[in-house]
Amino acid sequence: MKKKSIFKTSFEESLNLEDDSFLQYQLKEQDKKASRPPRNVFDYFKNALLYGILALIFPIGFNFLLLAFSTMLYSSDPKDLALPISNHNFLTAPVYAIGLFIWLLFVLIGKFIKPFFILPYRTHFHVITFLIWFVIEFDLAAIGLALPFLTILEILILVCVLLASIYWMLRIELKSLEKRMYGEIQSPSLLDKIAKGLAIYGAGLLGLGAVVNYIFKAFSISFSHSVTVFGLFICWILLNLGLIAMLIFMEFPYFLYAYYKWKYPEEYREWEGKSVEEWYGKRYLKKHSELVEKKIEN
Repeated sequence: MKKKSIFKTSFEESLNLEDDSFLQYQLKEQDKKASRPPRNVFDYFKNALLYGILALIFPIGFNFLLLAFSTMLYSSDPKDLALPISNHNFLTAPVYAIGLFIWLLFVLIGKFIKPFFILPYRTHFHVITFLIWFVIEFDLAAIGLALPFLTILEILILVCVLLASIYWMLRIELKSLEKRMYGEIQSPSLLDKIAKGLAIYGAGLLGLGAVVNYIFKAFSISFSHSVTVFGLFICWILLNLGLIAMLIFMEFPYFLYAYYKWKYPEEYREWEGKSVEEWYGKRYLKKHSELVEKKIEN
């Protein structure tokens, strides 16, 4: 039996992606944030300035602050630190510069993707690459803190657990998408139920965590160094697993949907009931006369 591919479905089959609960949540959030296309030079300049400021504050600024914290930590006197750290700092200025270069390179490449219907996905991609960059820097900083408490064998076990988790989650998601896109899923799957639960109770869980944290502080509840280190270690593992789960279960279907919009632009334009100008944008139409002719015909 020939293996089915999630990248080679027809337009009609690709529409089955819209039944994915995680994708529904993503598209709903995208519609809330969607703005009208810029109408003049002033609008383009305003958007460019806004995105430039946000880039300076978040991707560039947040990652630099993490670098500054790591540098200050390793330049401090070890006697002044509550916990021992490694002799080697893995998060250095060259590492930050490499991450910044790669992120800016993605931004530059994205500038060549002009159709208006793809812009929300392009912007979202830059946000996701920022998060990946930030977590990688966080991991490098955390490794320096964890090395005094971990053996080589324990580090290898940790790496194997993360790789096994990636394989397990990716296998589940690929099978789910394959069945969904080829019409083999007729009722809500386990992933759909999880997505619905997160959408309903996710904010409540975060709020509960904040309340518990406040109670600990209010009653001045303190823990030993060993318990503190173990708690930080668990948070570190959960952060990485959370990012991996988000990329596989939420972001992968989202960008797969964008891939099919790119592959079947006219079909999706008609499906969403958009005009040629609304779908492609004025700037893109100026360089593609064939689409302008189609607009006139319609």
